[in-house]
Parts: sequence; C-alpha cells; structure tokens
Amino acid sequence: MALNKIISFAKSFRDDKRGTVAVEAVVMLPVLFWAFMAMSVFFDMYRAMSTTEKAAFTISDILSRETAAVDLNYLDSVHDLYDEMSSLNTIGELRVSVIAYNPDTGKYFLDWSHMTGDVDLGLTDNDLLEMEEALPILVAGERLILVETFGVYTAPVNVGVGTVNMNTFVFTRPRFGPQLAWNDA
Repeated sequence: MALNKIISFAKSFRDDKRGTVAVEAVVMLPVLFWAFMAMSVFFDMYRAMSTTEKAAFTISDILSRETAAVDLNYLDSVHDLYDEMSSLNTIGELRVSVIAYNPDTGKYFLDWSHMTGDVDLGLTDNDLLEMEEALPILVAGERLILVETFGVYTAPVNVGVGTVNMNTFVFTRPRFGPQLAWNDA
C-alpha cells in the first residue's frame, strides 16, 4: 500500500510539467549572462588591439617624416602620444630602432635602438637575428625604422581570458631623409 503511494507520487511528479520554465531559466540564465559578458570582453579586447596598432602606425609615420635627429625627450613625447591613443588600461612601452642591410654579408645591422621606460632595452644584434624573417628586403644603403610597442590587456571582468600581450611590430622607410638620426646630447 505504501509502495503504491510512493510509485503513484513518483509517476505524478515525473509527468508534472509545471515549473519546467523556471528550472530551465535557472540553468540557462548564468550561461547567457557569461556569454554576454564574454562577448563584451572580446569586443573590448579587439578594440584595444586595434587602437594599439593604430597608435603604433601613427608613431611610425611621425618618425618616418622626421628630418631632425631624435633623442630620449622626443621618444618620451611620442610614448605619451602612444599612451593617449591606445585604449590599454596599463602603460605600455615603446622601442624605436633604425635598421639597415649589408648586401655583402647578407645581414641586417642596427644603426641605433632605444626604448622608453626606466631601463633602455634597445634591440641587440642577437635580437635582430631572431626577427630577421619578419623584416622586409632592403637594398644597400637603405634604412628601416622599426617601432615596437609592448602592452598588456587586462579584462575588466574575469571570463577566462586573463591578461593578453598587445605587442605590435611596425616598420617604415624614412620619407624625407636617408635615415632617422639619433642625438645623444
């Protein structure tokens, strides 16, 4: 008798359709909320990468039009412009290098390289060897201005992205002079 009541209650509970929408909502709303937040974070990350690349191209273009020698004050000013143009929520770093190619040895070499920030970590010849395949082919005597930016994107909401490096690598040929000169004074 008690077993029949339990079986009857179990069958009626199984066949009862009331409340299924509420249960489905409780299951699906967190997933939909996470998906909405993830889309917002991915869009913001794409926007940050886009503004960072545009800022790097702008700085590269500014340097390519420069006819006077640049110094650390000039690089610091250009770095401030980069920080204003980029939508990263952290302050990035900027490295500018002038590279040439020696056709006799078949190797690229540095004219100069400097980086903004507390420690000047300019490119070295070993760094240049590692990035050789990313550089365009140059003719003898031609110079190339290489602008690299280093920044980190941190998502405003934790949706599993974490931090993403937003580094750029932009090269431009000098436009109005044979090369971009460095002034140590």
